[in-house]
Parts: sequence; structure tokens; C-alpha cells
Amino acid sequence: MSNKTIVHIGTLHAKPEHTNNLIASFEGLKQAAGYITHECYRDIEDKNKLTLVEEWENKDDHENFVNSFSKEEMEQWLNMLSQEGVDSYYEKI
Repeated sequence: MSNKTIVHIGTLHAKPEHTNNLIASFEGLKQAAGYITHECYRDIEDKNKLTLVEEWENKDDHENFVNSFSKEEMEQWLNMLSQEGVDSYYEKI
């Protein structure tokens, strides 16, 4: 396996009443094993559309972080979204 870090890019559509809470939830990434950094971007035409760019030591670390939440915690987080998000993984070259 490559020793290069990976970048996870997630595009999320927040319910208007939950946009700020969703943004605040990204701070929890900092506690995860393998987390390196993240940036959040807001679409200039749709203030509830966010793109989260995260850097991780490897894909497994990101997946382990996502899978670490209980079903109830994940349902609560997903309830802040107005539609299913889109995820992509990239390797720096």
C-alpha cells in the first residue's frame, strides 16, 4: 500500500435550519485517528451546499471514523442533510 495520504471530498446539502450545526460538527474530525486537516467550503449560490475537503493518513482511517458512530448518532447527523451526500477519495500525486 502507498504511504501517500488520501483526500476525502464530501459534498453535503444541509437543511437550512441545520447548516451552522453541520459546519460545527466538522470539528469532531480533529479527534480521529489518522486525521490530518480539513477545509470547508460554502457554495456561493446555495448557502446550504457545503464541500468538505479532508486529508487523512489513509482511507481506512476515514472509514473507521465514520463507522465509529452509533446508529443513533449517525441518524441524528444525517437528519441535518436535505439529500444524500456525495463522497470521493483521491490520492495526492
